[in-house]
Amino acid sequence: MPFTVLEIFEVVNDVRNYQAFLPGCQESEVLNETPTTYDAELAVSAYGIQEKIVTRNTPVPNTSLKLELIEGPFAELEGNWTFTDYGEGCRVSLELTCVFASRLLNVFSNTLMKRAIEKTVEAFVTEVRHRHDSD
Repeated sequence: MPFTVLEIFEVVNDVRNYQAFLPGCQESEVLNETPTTYDAELAVSAYGIQEKIVTRNTPVPNTSLKLELIEGPFAELEGNWTFTDYGEGCRVSLELTCVFASRLLNVFSNTLMKRAIEKTVEAFVTEVRHRHDSD
């Protein structure tokens, strides 16, 4: 991406504003913070289903952001954003492991999650462009 690691990291780590640009995100807030982590709660709506997800987020500024499930509709949820500087731009990747608590949802999860991840990444890219293209 033709943006700096800092520009992209700031958007990904800006949980308080997710509802402004992330599809399906109705509310987003930081519940508590320590010097090394913060817990984030997202109220999301997709396919007519509304859920709250709480994750523990461990940011390493301009390097990575690790996500671990505290509460939500998943049996397992772990993720890691990584940001790599290439001088004239950077590479961003998101690795996500997700297992739904419902067996029925797990049958459809690969397709659903792939679409959700694609939409999520597109939303972050659009937001980075919105915030920094005019600079």
